[in-house]
Amino acid sequence: MEEEQSSGDDRVATGLAAGWVILRHRPYRRNLLFGTTLLTLLMVFLGAVPLGPMLMNRPLGFTVFWAVCFLMVGFVLVLAVYDLIRIRRDHRKRMRTLEKELAAAAEEAKRIAREEAERGEGS
Repeated sequence: MEEEQSSGDDRVATGLAAGWVILRHRPYRRNLLFGTTLLTLLMVFLGAVPLGPMLMNRPLGFTVFWAVCFLMVGFVLVLAVYDLIRIRRDHRKRMRTLEKELAAAAEEAKRIAREEAERGEGS
């Protein structure tokens, strides 16, 4: 019994680790967003055109199918907003780093200019 629970705990830990990796790395996050969007669009098309008449005859199937579609749309929207927030945060961080590097380069240029001016006066 403990072995089964340990296996379940390992699966949960592995799933959380995989989710963390996907959210942290932009290419993985973008690929997930792209794939989920395509799947959602495909499901909406299938529900509206080929499966429409069948779903209309089965109210429970209709409800479940479109609930899954709406959940997928919600997931895509949340993932897109998260991606936007991460991109803006990374951009701000990059801009702060560049500003610090630019300030250091300006100080270095001033120092070099002063040294050159002092050499010119000393000659």
